[in-house]
Amino acid sequence: MTRQKTVQRICGQALVWFGIAVLGVSLYKFISAFWLDASPLPELQLGTAGLILVAAGRIFRNSAFITTLLSENNPSAHARRAFFMLTLASFLIGCVVLVKLSFQDIYRYKRLLGEGGILEYSQALILFTSAWIGWLISKDFRQRLSMRLHSVVYAIIAFVMLLVGLEEIAWGQILFGWKTPEDIAAVNAQNQTTLHNLEFFQNYLDLNLFLVSVVLLVLVLWRPSIRRMRTTILDDGRIPNSNFFIPRYFWPLFFCAAFLSYFVATESGTELVINIDQEWAEFLLYLAAGLNLLRTYILLGNAQPQPSH
Repeated sequence: MTRQKTVQRICGQALVWFGIAVLGVSLYKFISAFWLDASPLPELQLGTAGLILVAAGRIFRNSAFITTLLSENNPSAHARRAFFMLTLASFLIGCVVLVKLSFQDIYRYKRLLGEGGILEYSQALILFTSAWIGWLISKDFRQRLSMRLHSVVYAIIAFVMLLVGLEEIAWGQILFGWKTPEDIAAVNAQNQTTLHNLEFFQNYLDLNLFLVSVVLLVLVLWRPSIRRMRTTILDDGRIPNSNFFIPRYFWPLFFCAAFLSYFVATESGTELVINIDQEWAEFLLYLAAGLNLLRTYILLGNAQPQPSH
């Protein structure tokens, strides 16, 4: 129960801090708009989003729904998790359809999902929170369980999550709007201070996203039985190996990500799915990764340190 409350506080606090950061940026842009003789009204929408994030964070800290859902270990809880993931994936795909139908102007739709849009901010929030959780898992392995190798693995995962999160907001450029250095702009497909948009990587991003989604979907659905594995990941079986595998009930998120990224990568069905829709696929993958890290951290709270000899 202590670990669950910690996770609630972490997720809630992440929403609050991110909301405060968005409010700060909104205020900065609002004031800057007067100096640049631009309209400050668009920044009010960003400020409203910041207030919503702060309010959501405070509510989440008092709700045990997600943490209880991910930590209970019985057939009934497993059925609820499977139903929740299927419902969540269906809801998100419904949001994709609803947003598409709501925006008849394709340029407005691209602005909503593109650089500086609400979906990209949501991706960054998930990635930064996941990096935080990954670091806590690494710290748990190192300090409480004395498992240095596992600590290093999760430290690397946390670092990768942080790196991808910074890439999503162009290392702060999206928030503060600095000018891209000319030598970077010359080789960057989106004229940003990012690595993943360099022309060398840009040509393969859509295909790689599809391949990653398919591989993860296959691994989740067709993973070997944990009981039949001969090697034990953790010493003396103190922590069940299943804690470190993505559960099968995550498959709807990976399936939807693979479905969307297929149309983007193959450029088929362009009347329904366009290139910018890869942002939805990325969001689904980040969400699945974040939820799985939350699950691992919660379940790791049941592990007992190995007695010293």
